[in-house]
Amino acid sequence: MVKLVKSAVKCYKKKTKKTVGGKRKTYEYNQYLVPLKRSDVLECSQEVFVVLQNDLEGLLNEKGELVGDQSAFKRHVEAYRKELDELEWKHGELSKSYKELVSKNTKTNQELRRLTEELKNFHQINQKLEKDLKVEKEDHQELEKRYLREVEKSKIMEEELSKHKGDFWTSIRSKISNKEDKD
Repeated sequence: MVKLVKSAVKCYKKKTKKTVGGKRKTYEYNQYLVPLKRSDVLECSQEVFVVLQNDLEGLLNEKGELVGDQSAFKRHVEAYRKELDELEWKHGELSKSYKELVSKNTKTNQELRRLTEELKNFHQINQKLEKDLKVEKEDHQELEKRYLREVEKSKIMEEELSKHKGDFWTSIRSKISNKEDKD
């Protein structure tokens, strides 16, 4: 059963003084007060509704019962229940979608970390290969220098041989003919 508390609204003017821009100004506004009695037996921090007497009289019949179309109330309640069910369904779908997105995000972050680690490894391998290539280039340059020295030596040898060409070929022919005679 609904407990009604009757009281009259009291209104009075309230003034406040404020300093704005270095000037003292006085503001005046209406303040409303609804006094309650101890006999109303209200507890501190209890929430109450204030309904105008004219509105309340329109809602109550002579017996003090609520007047209104009960079927309309039931329709409203049923509509609210349907809306609540629909919102709960949407919440469930959004929760599933959110979980899927979180899962995808987690997988993507793991893949990103793996690829970042792989990139670091490739970078280290690349640096090692660059060092090895530099060493190989140095070795190649050293070998090229040695090759050029050997080519110079062979040219000098050929020149020397060409000077003694007659003597050299003659001695080789005689050695070859001696070997053939022995066989």
